Amino acid sequence: MRTVLLFSALALACGPAAAAQLTLRSGAEVDAQVASFDASEVKLEDGKTLPRSEVSEIQLRTGAAAAPAAKASAAAPEDRAAAGKYFAQAAALAKRFPGVNGITLLDSGDYTLNPDGTQLLREHEVKQILKDSLKQDWGQIVACVEDGRDRVKITKANVYDPDGGIYTLDPSQIKTSKPQEEGGDFFTSGDICTQYELPNVQIGSIVDYEYSIETYNPFRKDFFFPQWGFQDYQGPEALSRMSVTLPAGATFYYSAKNFSGFGSPKPVISASAGNRTYTWSLADVPPIVGEPKMPAYEDVAPFVRGAIFKDWSRIFDWMGAMHRERSKASPELRQFTLNLIKGSRTDEEKAAKIYHYVQKDIRYIAVKVGVASGWGGYDANVTWKRRYGCCIDKSLLLVAMLNAAGIKASTIILNTNNLAATDFAVPQIGFDHAITVAEIGGKEVFLDSTNYDYRYPEIASFDYGVHVLNIFGKKIDYVPVPAPKDNGDYSDFKMSLSSAGAADIAETMSFTGSEEGEYRGYFRSIKKEEQKQTFQRMAKGEYPDAELASYAVNNAEEIDKPFTVELNYSVRDLPQRAGDILIVKLPDFEINPYYIREVSLDKRRYPIEYMASMGQYKRYTITLPADYELVSLPPKITLRDKYVSFSAGCRRVSKKELTCSMSWERPVRLVPPAGYAGYKALLQKAAAYSKSQLFLKDLSASAAGGK
Repeated sequence: MRTVLLFSALALACGPAAAAQLTLRSGAEVDAQVASFDASEVKLEDGKTLPRSEVSEIQLRTGAAAAPAAKASAAAPEDRAAAGKYFAQAAALAKRFPGVNGITLLDSGDYTLNPDGTQLLREHEVKQILKDSLKQDWGQIVACVEDGRDRVKITKANVYDPDGGIYTLDPSQIKTSKPQEEGGDFFTSGDICTQYELPNVQIGSIVDYEYSIETYNPFRKDFFFPQWGFQDYQGPEALSRMSVTLPAGATFYYSAKNFSGFGSPKPVISASAGNRTYTWSLADVPPIVGEPKMPAYEDVAPFVRGAIFKDWSRIFDWMGAMHRERSKASPELRQFTLNLIKGSRTDEEKAAKIYHYVQKDIRYIAVKVGVASGWGGYDANVTWKRRYGCCIDKSLLLVAMLNAAGIKASTIILNTNNLAATDFAVPQIGFDHAITVAEIGGKEVFLDSTNYDYRYPEIASFDYGVHVLNIFGKKIDYVPVPAPKDNGDYSDFKMSLSSAGAADIAETMSFTGSEEGEYRGYFRSIKKEEQKQTFQRMAKGEYPDAELASYAVNNAEEIDKPFTVELNYSVRDLPQRAGDILIVKLPDFEINPYYIREVSLDKRRYPIEYMASMGQYKRYTITLPADYELVSLPPKITLRDKYVSFSAGCRRVSKKELTCSMSWERPVRLVPPAGYAGYKALLQKAAAYSKSQLFLKDLSASAAGGK
């Protein structure tokens, strides 16, 4: 399984809805029509949305006309022999792995580096389609490469039907196009795509195809980074293999991960005709069984990465030369920067003004037409003048302006934490994002100017907890995970109960860290009437007969000020009554099972991976009428382990006032399988406790009953 990570922007918006396959963090794959997606959510054509954190991969499909109906070929004897062998092999695997979506009989990739620096990849895939959902994914060959550097050649494309029909490659149906992904926030050009629709694909068909990608004009002859994954989510693999052939004088450095239980991570090395070949093969590889919030594919599957040089200095030098040249402020930009920060007394104040300017005034639009703009970005002065750019363009502009203000800064290259953790054992250039690091107040401060909603020095949650390339510093840095209190949701409730059982409830919500930016972005993006509907849903989600009285969204557009939300609502009859006993449920106190669905399994093979740390803090002040008397409060509770803590309790302040609080903290992004049992047990105890209620006595009802 060849997996390709392209240096691209995180946010992409399509014009008309695009056919796509979504790979969820659970491992499930969903075919859908995607209207748009950004860093926070994926919008589907039917109006539904998915949190972006739950979607690990989005594969847009190229739109090609359907091939005309094909006729079975007069197949060669070797094709009929292959079909018989493959169907027998598939039947045996289907018995061992019932219910899978498909079966891979052969997944083979052969990489070759030639002495002149040109490269060749040959792939051979043989797969049986067992579910309708795979007909489109496995029923076509699509390969997109850079025009002028690479070429694709399809040499075989057979379809073996269960009824004995065999359909072979029809070269006249191979389509090529030069797509331009254009619309909203993303524009790419310079690629050429080759596509072939395999004919008469149906459930039970076996597809058998071979194609090659030749890099005849590499932009650097020493940039050779073969990679291969040896496992699939859809079903088992009878044989997955990868070979790397290079001139005998070249040295091959590689990293082989996650081979335990599957086979040896060491390749078989052979030599012939002045070449040396490294080969990895795994047989009878079971499918990946998805788990909620599991890590990305490369972090769990057997995977090999390689390069022909050992350290990262070439990458630093290559990118550094481009970034230094493109982050030099012109006299005009320098003067603009100095005017912008005029009156700022500290580096923090200067950095905040520059950060917010690049976030808000430079629109996020990605325009990529090749290697230089993809990895090197556009000149900071160009980005500033045209008022738009992608992540790396905005980072270069931020670096230029910070430097103009006397603050040392560097562009940072990374894979966001919803992708695989970067394997730094061997060099690579497959990164998906760029941010900035600055030396401010004697420490490194990481800034992500891509989004519009994060108050200095906040960054998006997908930047946390990853190792990154500091280009100018020529080192590998780490973006720390904030403490829960620095990435938290804070809610303050004031509840006033009346003798009749009615309640007035006022809630104020505030946020820290990426939580503030995410909430600000959500409320800023919806209309005023939609805001009202959101608050109505919040109130009625707690009490079905709640009536919204007022609400306020504060500083949605003021990025330099704290973002807060307020709502006030009333409930006609809040307590449940059992004679003269009143049972009071606190709003938003009970843990919703949806938020702990990742602990639904008895055991886990893979870690739980979150995007960030988490802190939830709730405070309640409850005012009672004169004729209500406290009967009992939930006991205090404190639960704690290495990965999570939960504490809560209530107390009587006075005869007519009660207070309650809840603190739920998770300081980590990853919970390993070894810690899962304790983590699950603690969350289940916390969830059970969160159902606790207050018990009061209605003295007027008692008096009436005694007469």
